[in-house]
Amino acid sequence: MPELPEVETFARALKPELVGSTILSADLRWARTLAIPSPAQFRKQVAGQKIVDVSRRAKYLVIHLKDYNLLIHLRMSGDLVIRTGKIRAEKHDRLLLHLSGNKTLAFNDTRKFGRVWLTDQPEKILSKLGLRTARKRFYSALAL
Repeated sequence: MPELPEVETFARALKPELVGSTILSADLRWARTLAIPSPAQFRKQVAGQKIVDVSRRAKYLVIHLKDYNLLIHLRMSGDLVIRTGKIRAEKHDRLLLHLSGNKTLAFNDTRKFGRVWLTDQPEKILSKLGLRTARKRFYSALAL
């Protein structure tokens, strides 16, 4: 499972490659990779979005788009790879984002545990992360 330093490494490596690119289309190859929205809505909303920034929050990679945020949790076996030129999907590719500049961002996940969210309200997903929430759960458990 990628740990926090590996997720930070992913974010730093992807940032210069992705920022400024535009997502031309999405090829969702396994529907359960997508947590929200529906596959049809995802394809419609993500097409034409410009990538503004790439960061990390806990173990989530956050790809900041013009109007949305693409959150990716790699879970146990997920991997993100940038491929150039004309590509064919590999066996374990779950999501392919075709980008301007003849690039493709491939989410490859052998065990199918990784998840992707496309949202304009990332705080709904990310707000439960962090020390304050963990402390609250700990003290709630003590009160039982």
